[in-house]
Formats: sequence, structure tokens, C-alpha cells
Amino acid sequence: MLSNRPQLPTWFVVGCVVALWFGVAAYVHAQPSTGEEPRGIGTTGQSTPYDTSLTRELSQRSLESSVLLERPIDPALYQLGPNDQLTIMLTVSKPIQYEVVVAPDGKLIIPGVGAIDVRNRSLAESETLIQQAVARVYRDPLVAVSLRRMRQFKVSVIGAVRRTGMVVATPATRVSEIIDLAGGASTRASKRNVEIIRNGNIIPVDLMPFYAYGDLPSNPTVRGGDVVKVGVQDQHNIIIISGGVQRPGEFTWNKGDSVSTLIRYAFGFTVDARQDSIEVVKVDEVGNIRERLFLNATPDGQIVGDLPLEIGDQVFVRQKKNYFVPSRVVVWGEVKYPGYYSIEPHSTRLREVIQRAGGFTREASLADAVLIRRRLIEQDPEYGRIAQIDPDQRTPQETEYFRVKNRELQRPGILTVDFNKLMNNDESENLALQHDDSIFVPLVRGFVKVSGKVKNPGNISYTPNYKFRDYIQLAGGYGWNADEGEEKVIKGRTGETFLADNEEDYTIESGDAIFIPEKTEGEFWKGFATAVTIVAQVATIIAVVVGLLNSNNNSN
Repeated sequence: MLSNRPQLPTWFVVGCVVALWFGVAAYVHAQPSTGEEPRGIGTTGQSTPYDTSLTRELSQRSLESSVLLERPIDPALYQLGPNDQLTIMLTVSKPIQYEVVVAPDGKLIIPGVGAIDVRNRSLAESETLIQQAVARVYRDPLVAVSLRRMRQFKVSVIGAVRRTGMVVATPATRVSEIIDLAGGASTRASKRNVEIIRNGNIIPVDLMPFYAYGDLPSNPTVRGGDVVKVGVQDQHNIIIISGGVQRPGEFTWNKGDSVSTLIRYAFGFTVDARQDSIEVVKVDEVGNIRERLFLNATPDGQIVGDLPLEIGDQVFVRQKKNYFVPSRVVVWGEVKYPGYYSIEPHSTRLREVIQRAGGFTREASLADAVLIRRRLIEQDPEYGRIAQIDPDQRTPQETEYFRVKNRELQRPGILTVDFNKLMNNDESENLALQHDDSIFVPLVRGFVKVSGKVKNPGNISYTPNYKFRDYIQLAGGYGWNADEGEEKVIKGRTGETFLADNEEDYTIESGDAIFIPEKTEGEFWKGFATAVTIVAQVATIIAVVVGLLNSNNNSN
């Protein structure tokens, strides 16, 4: 039997299905995915100064660290609080195990036993209360209580840290860890000026004993709701230690500091410290010395007659001179056994060290070997002063000093030694060595370098008794625009430079260099202008002569 109800149009049914489909998809898309928290107001997909994603990252780090303990929990010291999880084992007719959580009001509810207030009670005290409560219900029960998981809470961090805000902590988290969870202390932070603000009370914290020698009581644990405030350094509130300690420097002064504590903060004495003459200098407010005191230390480092320190006090620990300082030189290059060799300063001589290094190899260039004294490599204030003066403004004396020093600086610290004479037993070349001297023996180069304005610049095989023009000829001769007469010879061993024409001042040796400069632009154009002038004058004379000859011919 056909129904008389009106039929819905097909397009209407299809439209409803499509709308329902998109509605479900939009709802599913709006829900947070697995493992993802819905974003709150002010959060974005990128990290910004106000982005909670950074807080979540720090919180995750604190959650991961919360399971790490430096040592077992002490039941007598650990105080229970909301969200602590306990395992309670009852043995009556049969063993019963309960997993219970401390409620936000501090109550612990045990099925069949009742509620027990464990707020601000230690784990040991709470176990006694639980045993008493169970005994009121069961006859002769055996009760065991264990902390299954510590609670987690928030702690605020303010002051001189990289990221102020809140971090997640546990009752085992210490102040230093709270600072680390806040990104670490800033560069101006003071380890000695930290405070815990707890229920309106201020608890001062000095972390220096913890960092210096691992004193745990100086690095207390935190509680829920604590505010950790990291102060900044006061540049005037300091004490100073220098000399024979592991870490000399400035330290923030705190009440109760003494000479012994300052030495401990500096990680103790060095091995060369003179513990029999520790000087303590006390100054007034403007820095004037008002008192000098001297203290001794026992062999185990205890200060005899320890003194309290005040702001501005300074402690000097003298050191033994040259205490077990190793003296050595280095030999490198063309010797059989290059490396470091111990010496007695001012006693061990050059030839002895060469012999200990196995002597020279066949490829050694004794003519180019050098002895470098590093202690002579130092700054020359006069050279630096003259270098700041415009060359045109220098006096003749300054110009000459700068030229000579500039040549010396090309080979700084080199001592004049003729190694050929040295190995032929010339004692005048057998110099006494000092700590940190260097002996370098290069390879035989066997060539003279010719560069500058020659046709074929490069290395030319060394030939004894050849002059600079011989090497220029072997390099193809002068190039275009070469400035003949201004050639330079540079000694490879010393770096000295000679005008090539002054052949009586030098002898060309293997490793030397010859440089042929180019005429300057001004000289080139000056010569060109002179040549043009001469040509023009000659042309004028020729024209006059030709004119006179033509006149004579016409008159004839």
C-alpha cells in the first residue's frame, strides 16, 4: 500500500548528508591529537618570549629529572604532601596491597581503615600513624609503607636567571637544580646572594660552599609554592684572593667569611704555594691599607689563627719561584729525532741538543738553520708609536729606526748562529740555551728565487759565485718597464734586503731571492714626456733644415 506522505526531494537528502559529513570532520579536527595539549591564549607554533611551549619544554626536563635521586630518601626527613603516592602492604588473614595518593587536603584514605592526616609529617611519622590506625581495625596486623612516587609541584624563579617563571620540582630538587631548570644563572648572578621566599619568610642561601666543595646543606631542597630569587653581584661587596691558589679572583663577601673559607672557595692551595707566609691586607673605605697580617697554614692546609674577613680585604698567597718548572727546548725540521728535549737553562749548549736529536739529515740546510729565542719576541712601544705617524711626518731618526726594526720583525727572536761553524767545533757559536728556545733546520732549497719584472720569474738553480745579473739572465732577462738599477737581493736566512748593485755588501746564497721592481707610473710618464719633447725638438730642427735647403734650391 502506497503511503500518502510527501516524498523528500533527492537533492535535499544529499545536501543533509554532505552537511553532516563536514560537521563531523570539523569536530574531529578541532580536538587535540594524541599527546598534544590544546593551545592556550597567547601560544603559537613558534617559540616567542611569551610562548608557553618553552615552559612546557622546561617542565618536561624537570619531569625527567624528578626520577633521578642523588641518594635514597630518608624517611625521617622526607615530609609528605598532596599527590605523594604510597604503597601500603597489610598482612592480616592474607596480604592486601593498597596504592594510595595523599589528597590535596593532606589526608590519606585507606579502604576499610579511614582517613589519616599526614600533612607536613615525615614519612617515618606517617608510617607510625598508619600502623596505629590499622591496628584499631585489624588484630595484630603487619604494616609496611613505601613511597612509590614523589609529588610534583611548581616553584617560581625570579631575579638573575636566563628565563624567569615557573618550573616543576619535587621534594628532592635542590636550589641549584631550580636555577638550572630556569635556563641557568645570568652573567651578573651571584651564587652567594640567593633567597628562598617561603610563606612570607626569607631563607638566605649561599651556594658557594656547594660549588666549591660539595656541601649539600648549603644547597637546600625546595617545597611547593617556594619562590627562588637569584640576586646580582655587588662590585663593591667583594673580597680578593691571588697567588698560589687553584682559582684566584674576586668573591662576593658574606658575613662569616674568613681566610680559610676564602681559600676553600678558591679550591685550595697550588703545589707551589708558600703556606708559611699568607698575607692578609685590610683596607679602609677608600682603599687605603690600614693593616697587614701574616698567617701560616699547617701541612694539611689548616690556617693557624684564622681571621674573619671584611669587605675589601685581600689575601695573597706567595709562590715558590721556579718550583718544578720543566725547562725544555724544541728541535724540528731536518734532524733525525725531532721533538722536545730537557735542558738546564744557561748550562746546556746548542751542539749537545743537536747531538741528542741524532744530528742533521742529509737534506738539512745548515746555512738556513736558526735558533729562535721566544722570550725576545715582545712588543716594542717605540716601534708602535712610530707606526702611527704618517711616513711624511717622521723625523730622519724615526724613519731609520722604523726601517731597521721592521727588518728585524720579519724574523723575530732569531739569534745569529752559524751552524756550519758550530758543527766544526767553533765554540763561539755554541750558545747556552734557555727554556722555550726553538731550533729549526729547514731542507736544502738549492735555488734562488727571481721575481718581479723579469720575463720568466721563478726558482733558478743555485750556482756558486753567480751574480744577480746572471740569475736575471737565466730568468729570461728584464721584462717591460723593469726599473733597472733598483734591483733588491733578499737574504733567505735573515730577511735582510740589499740594493743589488752594492755587491760588496752581500753574497748570493742558496735560498736568497732577487726582486726586480717596476718603474712607477710617474717615472714612466716622465720618461715618456722627455722622449716626446726630444722627438719634437729633433723634428723641428729637421723641418728648419729642410726649409732652408728648399729656399736655397728655389733661389738657384
